[in-house]
Amino acid sequence: MAGEIEIGGRFGRLYQMLDWAYRLAVVNFLWIAGVLAGLVIAGLAPATVAGSWLLLEYCRGNRPRPWHGFWRQWRDWFLPAQLSLGVPLATVFVLGFYLVTAASQAALEFRAAAVSLAILSAAYLATLSYLPAVLCHVGLGPVAAWRTTVLAAWRQPVITLALLVAQALLVVGMAVVLPAALPFFAYSGPALLATRAALRAFGR
Repeated sequence: MAGEIEIGGRFGRLYQMLDWAYRLAVVNFLWIAGVLAGLVIAGLAPATVAGSWLLLEYCRGNRPRPWHGFWRQWRDWFLPAQLSLGVPLATVFVLGFYLVTAASQAALEFRAAAVSLAILSAAYLATLSYLPAVLCHVGLGPVAAWRTTVLAAWRQPVITLALLVAQALLVVGMAVVLPAALPFFAYSGPALLATRAALRAFGR
């Protein structure tokens, strides 16, 4: 773009890191605002899709207008996202409830059920993390989007499992080492990892 200054070498890499840190912080704050704008329950799904749209634009090398782009996507996805993403997100809380219930029981069969449920939940979360990017990328209906998400996630199982581990380590690392970073990167950091993994699955 005309008027931009090319920065190379170490300063170029430092500039890129700072630029991405700024972008992620902006996306994170917009996501929080979007969640709150929908009174949390109704805002979670459209805010997540809108945040993924911004991250996709950045990963593709585009320069979107964050405020206008995010809220346009938030409004466009407010109703469709409730079914496409809101229902799968709600099942996470259901799985979590049964996992805690099974783990709290002393009987051996309940402990075995808790381990099985934990593995199932991990696989489900790994798959679900692709869904917002899939919705933005292909714009399919709920069933077709979920089918595409499963294919995108498990055609590259090593990357998907590595993604789940990296996301967990990132969030836990921030919570333990630098809790002050959570308001800036708790959503946008893991979402960026998922977006890059989804783009890799799309061959983009």
